[in-house]
Amino acid sequence: MHTRWRWVLFGLGAAVAAVGPLAAVDGPWYGYVFGGLWFLMGGTVAWRTFKMGTKVTSEGITSNGLDRQVTVEWCDVEVIEPARKRNLIFFHTIAPTARLRRGRHALTELSLLSIKKDSVPERTAKHVTELQQVLVAHRAHCPACGAQPKVLATPQGIVGRLRARLRGLMGGNSDQSIA
Repeated sequence: MHTRWRWVLFGLGAAVAAVGPLAAVDGPWYGYVFGGLWFLMGGTVAWRTFKMGTKVTSEGITSNGLDRQVTVEWCDVEVIEPARKRNLIFFHTIAPTARLRRGRHALTELSLLSIKKDSVPERTAKHVTELQQVLVAHRAHCPACGAQPKVLATPQGIVGRLRARLRGLMGGNSDQSIA
């Protein structure tokens, strides 16, 4: 899953990188400095947009933004839900959010600007249902999450339980002599 803004940011970064050398042509010393900085910043934005997006793997969700990469493991996720976030001052976004055992992680690269505060956009709802389906599939097969019931030990009599307890206390060396 990736964002539509990826190509807009790539074009913007490429344009800024192209303007950088133009500012340095036959200019004073500060033209070289600012032209080089513009080229470097625009090139960095254009380069980083190729990795932008959300990658869903069997281990978890990898969220790549312009500034960082965050990986959330499926075993840490409690539920996937749409959540409202406020960007800047006036704009609201609705993004798929992974509610974790310790906090939340919003997948802001999948967010959409929204004028309506009470409705979830169709594309965001589609992303949420896809992520929920992957979470359910993970929980069905992961013994580490505790989602699958553990195999119960066969019921033993008092002699069997005492023998197993002694074996555990002796570290599994019950058939070797002590001396």
